[in-house]
Amino acid sequence: MFNNPYEAPQELATGGHVTKELNSVTVHFDDIHYALSSGQLNGGYHHTLAVRNQQLTYQIETEKDLPGGSVANYLAQEFEHIDTPVHFSTALLTSATMNLHAYAKVEEHDTIVETIVTAGYEKTAHRAGTGYCYEERDGNFIVPGTINILVFTNKALTDSAMVKAIMTITEAKTAAIQDWGVESVRLYPFINEDIPDAITKERKTSATGTSTDGIILTIDTNGDVLTDAGSFSLFGDTLAKAVYVGIQRALENAIGAE
Repeated sequence: MFNNPYEAPQELATGGHVTKELNSVTVHFDDIHYALSSGQLNGGYHHTLAVRNQQLTYQIETEKDLPGGSVANYLAQEFEHIDTPVHFSTALLTSATMNLHAYAKVEEHDTIVETIVTAGYEKTAHRAGTGYCYEERDGNFIVPGTINILVFTNKALTDSAMVKAIMTITEAKTAAIQDWGVESVRLYPFINEDIPDAITKERKTSATGTSTDGIILTIDTNGDVLTDAGSFSLFGDTLAKAVYVGIQRALENAIGAE
């Protein structure tokens, strides 16, 4: 039995109640929060009472193979099973094992950022721009391996700062996996040959992410409003550190469970 040294606490310092189940990690809030999510259920900007990282435990060929016939409907059903309002929820999907998730908290002055990360990457680690595997058409579906990142903070951000935060999260994710030495898999044969001097000529093999990564950034609308989340700012630096540490810990868990 794997003993997770980085297991998420039951209560977040930024506010939120964590429920850890065999195939999911869910965070519920006492009041409505605001999130920017790449998830297919209520993705984009959305008011939320709960966010979730859901493991898909079986192989499928198209979205239609999922209960409900789509990723969004499947995730909605999972929220309904725990009596959570679907219209105030958002979630990510992964094939990564939930008991290997990793939690990190970084504080600087009165700024707190917490992350809960899963890091499955063996089949989907990819260097962006070096080729593709499939074209989305007729519900074709790639089972996610996935570095999924749930981020929580006690600060509020403008909409533009939330977009900037996603950029900072992505930069920190790439730094973490490259420092870990994750290599891009060689399963993507389709390259646009018409692009001169393209990255598709691949000079390096280190991965920049996985092909199915997801992010949910959740802010506290009652917190101090910030307009910048770039890595030069105190908030952006704290954010980047929390993401970097969370991913490194999740990768450590994944290796340690082998």
